[in-house]
Amino acid sequence: MTIEESQNEIRSIFAAFGNPDDKWKFLLKIAKEHSGMDDNLKQDKFIVKGCAAKMFLVPEYKDGILIFHLDTEGGESTPLLSRGLGALALKIYNNQKPTDILAAKPEFFQEIGLQIGLTPTRANGFASLLKQIYMYAKVYSLMRSN
Repeated sequence: MTIEESQNEIRSIFAAFGNPDDKWKFLLKIAKEHSGMDDNLKQDKFIVKGCAAKMFLVPEYKDGILIFHLDTEGGESTPLLSRGLGALALKIYNNQKPTDILAAKPEFFQEIGLQIGLTPTRANGFASLLKQIYMYAKVYSLMRSN
């Protein structure tokens, strides 16, 4: 699935929510469904700086595709909302070419109203996660071009 197709699918899901609280329920649901990652990958060098929760984002570059492994310190148990936000980002950016990630507009999350209702700390943490994803995409796109 392309980034645009993933965004369209998520846009449709968010458009169907009748109650503003439905988006939080959705994020909690995908947090619980997210497979996380092996604990040995949870190294300090992979911590997303700026998140209130300790979140790990590990990149893997394979056959021109950027694969992300993401988890929070508490895994499936806590903090679920942060984990859900991360899982939502991966629904869009995981298993994509770095150049496709860089071409995507992160404003998509504002378009679907995700920032509305987030505490400033969570909003900053989510912005840090997106920045980290784009930074990894930039690095791997440069490595590919050399």
